[in-house]
Amino acid sequence: MLKTVNPWAAAILISIFVVLGSFAIYDKYIAKHTGSAVYDNLSPGPVINAKAEIIIEGPNEIGVGQLARLDVSKSVGKTFKWKTLPPTQNFEVFDDGRKAVFSSGTAGEYTFIVACANDNDVDVKTYIIKVGDSGVTPGPTPLPINPATGMMGKVVELTKLVNAPNKKAESAKLAASFTDVATQITAGQLTTAEQIIEAQKIANRAAVGNSLTAWVPFLEALQKEMKTQAESGLLVTPEQHAALWTQIAAGLNLVAK
Repeated sequence: MLKTVNPWAAAILISIFVVLGSFAIYDKYIAKHTGSAVYDNLSPGPVINAKAEIIIEGPNEIGVGQLARLDVSKSVGKTFKWKTLPPTQNFEVFDDGRKAVFSSGTAGEYTFIVACANDNDVDVKTYIIKVGDSGVTPGPTPLPINPATGMMGKVVELTKLVNAPNKKAESAKLAASFTDVATQITAGQLTTAEQIIEAQKIANRAAVGNSLTAWVPFLEALQKEMKTQAESGLLVTPEQHAALWTQIAAGLNLVAK
């Protein structure tokens, strides 16, 4: 759902690119007021087509708690700037503005305004993502481990590391512990990664009891996956933790069945 923004929309982000024009004005001033032969003998260089063009790829609709990946790597531009309407903390930009990820815990419609500059030319476009109760249209290149859609299957695979006679029953209890912690996050009782991790450690011990040793390989592998997501900027906010915890619980419930 790619649209060209009317000229007024460019004003939202145009301050980023003012400096590009400033250099040109400064150069003309020097050329006019200095007697330097360097400027007197300047010959015009080749004309370069510096037209900016935004090409944005990603899903137009996702489900609540699912992850959208936006990619403008195919654009013609040197610098990029993003803005969301309405504003949301569940939006992360990386790779010098060329890529971004977004998720939402509630249904609604979000507009993403992206501007790029290429020398003295600027392009601004909008992209709309509708967040519904279910269904997802994937972007062109899925993430290796998508915490909203892929972690459930990953959890099922990781439970193969567990050698416990009561694995199904313990999986159900562990799923309940992750669900309980996710509920606490959503309620605002756990607001930092440290608080969430500590609460989950306590819940894990209560869930599997004496079988905790058998579950250590699973928990260590799961922690590694969480670290990867955090380093990628996909597991930072409380909302992102709650969404991931819900997927982990869903995977454990599959094992329990």
